[in-house]
Amino acid sequence: MIMLKFCFPMYSVMLIDAHAHLDRYLFKRFGKDIAPILKQIEEYEILTISNSMDLTSYKINRVISRKSEYIVPAFGIHPRNAYRYVDKIDLAQRLIRESKIIGEIGLDHSFVKDKSRYSSQKKVFELFLSETKNKVISVHTKGAERDVLDLLRTYGNNRVIIHWYSGSLDVLEEMTKENYYFSISPEVKFSEHIKKIVKGIPLYQILTETDNPGGPQSYMGKKGMPILVRDVVEEIAKVKEKSLVEIEEIVQENFARLVESDPSIHALVMAVGN
Repeated sequence: MIMLKFCFPMYSVMLIDAHAHLDRYLFKRFGKDIAPILKQIEEYEILTISNSMDLTSYKINRVISRKSEYIVPAFGIHPRNAYRYVDKIDLAQRLIRESKIIGEIGLDHSFVKDKSRYSSQKKVFELFLSETKNKVISVHTKGAERDVLDLLRTYGNNRVIIHWYSGSLDVLEEMTKENYYFSISPEVKFSEHIKKIVKGIPLYQILTETDNPGGPQSYMGKKGMPILVRDVVEEIAKVKEKSLVEIEEIVQENFARLVESDPSIHALVMAVGN
């Protein structure tokens, strides 16, 4: 049993941050100090999937993961970087096969304004989908939700986390019927649209994320810290009219189910709170 800070109740449960970018804490604008981040992850027992944007970030995430058993590095090529890797397919294939979890991958037709790069996004995304039928993948969908759904259906990937979904409710409904999971970001505290999205996701498909450190900065004005995932849990609990403990347990159970065929990760998830 542990006593959590900020007057949280006394009990032990594993928090799940299904989408963060720990390598970016080493960027100058985020302070270039990973030590307090690791300390908080350990103190609050936050299983953290550290997603990568490219090969370099994956290498850094692997090094960081050696500092804590709670950190799992994920290899991915963010859609905004896809054009740099369209001619490096062999290298990407090797790293896809090596990584237990894949992320961040997908399509972006919102933040990426240069439409000439959309074909590279699709080619790289399709490579990942073809190589990850039985792997957990964390998928970026901004502005391309329908296209992402069509490709996921085409390739038949069945262990999908939709990262920070913010699209239409009709596409959301179709995605929930495909039994995808959805990692809810801290934006749920500030956006009525995200609250509606949370209402539309069945409890057994909900996960939590922070997208730390940069994701929350646009609306918080500062880098996100690992314990920010507790704020996400609290807001989901309000929207779903459940207790804080219930949502934490549900998220832990959901993630355990998702990684059940990955023995080392599943064992870690189940080691806390049981």
